[in-house]
Amino acid sequence: MLRQAMREQRKVRLAYRDQKGVSTERVIWPISLGFIEAARFVAGWCEMRQDFRTFRTERIERAELQTDRYPSRRRDLVKQWRSQVADEGGRTDAN
Repeated sequence: MLRQAMREQRKVRLAYRDQKGVSTERVIWPISLGFIEAARFVAGWCEMRQDFRTFRTERIERAELQTDRYPSRRRDLVKQWRSQVADEGGRTDAN
């Protein structure tokens, strides 16, 4: 479903449990799937935080593909995210 969202540039609503076990609802614009160390993650723009975040897939409790498309092209968002990660040293988990 995340790959479909990226292909179609569609938003995803997540129920996500952070590193402290606190559940939150978020809408993200998924742009990349990958691994950091031994954890699988999805990277994307988080509407709640108004910033790029990475979300560990094992902490996603529920994901729903939305009909809304994100306003930017995925390729442009990936470039912005990579630039930010390079400048800041990167974030490895959503807050």
